[in-house]
Amino acid sequence: MKSVKNEFPNPVLAAGRDDYIESCRFYTTINEEEIVVDTENIVFPMRYVLECNGLSAMVQSGQAVAVVTVKSSAASYSKLFRFSADSKELTISVPKFAVVNKMDITGSIIAACNIDRFCCEGEFNDLYFGGSTFEIRKGDILTTEEIRSIFVDDSELEKPISSIFDISRNDEQDSEVVPNFYGEKIEIFLKSELYDLYYKFKDFNNGSLRRYAAGIIVYPVLVEAIGYVIGHYQNDGDVGDGTNFSEKRWFRAIDHKADVKGIDLRSYDGCPTTLANDILGDIALDALKSFKDTLDSEINSGETQMIGGVD
Repeated sequence: MKSVKNEFPNPVLAAGRDDYIESCRFYTTINEEEIVVDTENIVFPMRYVLECNGLSAMVQSGQAVAVVTVKSSAASYSKLFRFSADSKELTISVPKFAVVNKMDITGSIIAACNIDRFCCEGEFNDLYFGGSTFEIRKGDILTTEEIRSIFVDDSELEKPISSIFDISRNDEQDSEVVPNFYGEKIEIFLKSELYDLYYKFKDFNNGSLRRYAAGIIVYPVLVEAIGYVIGHYQNDGDVGDGTNFSEKRWFRAIDHKADVKGIDLRSYDGCPTTLANDILGDIALDALKSFKDTLDSEINSGETQMIGGVD
């Protein structure tokens, strides 16, 4: 166990610290199987475990509150979610496009008011604190845990759609873009210059242009993939060379996503381009809006040089 650190002015219950007796503990849980991504939000339930009589009594009385902090530093997103005093379960909803790359999640219990003589009788580590009491201010941390991360970058936001793509570099091909539909994921091979530009745009300004980059590379390939799925159901079931894609992961993912949206691809008579745009969360409009917003921001800040330079 780690010895007491000086970063907190009061005893803090956390794994790796010995401020409390060994029977006391606090942690939160997330079942990633329960994460739901809809058109607007990432939604997931969280639960916490608290085994400490003194702190539990404070939560019940309203002197302390259990919270979850969700941050995405790449997108400057940070929000505090509160558990109610009578529940150890909480459903968290985060705007899908407000986060980039990953969400860092931390559970804590914090003081909800000033406390003149904070103590947890018989539960502080006697070796360090004995019968000591502490002055606590509203917002002080009483318990915490290690940060856990849920990755929600552009390859994961549209589960299970975007995660079926794998973008790689290949300088041996003739074309700048070559998709391959014969694996479990759809591989998109880019020549080196395009590959480098794609990732520069994707990561530019903390990911503000990630949707624009995905719109250029992923969107047209998804249109072609949807065409294969529709062709499988409405034509002869293969792509002309005897290949049947219906057992591929990407095929099943597209079929499932369409089904969730109430679309039966066996009888679908719409345009694959329209469906691909819908599946990717109206990516055509979103990509151009993100580009415009970024361009306006650069101009307003006096910056004139965009990625790749200017003529």
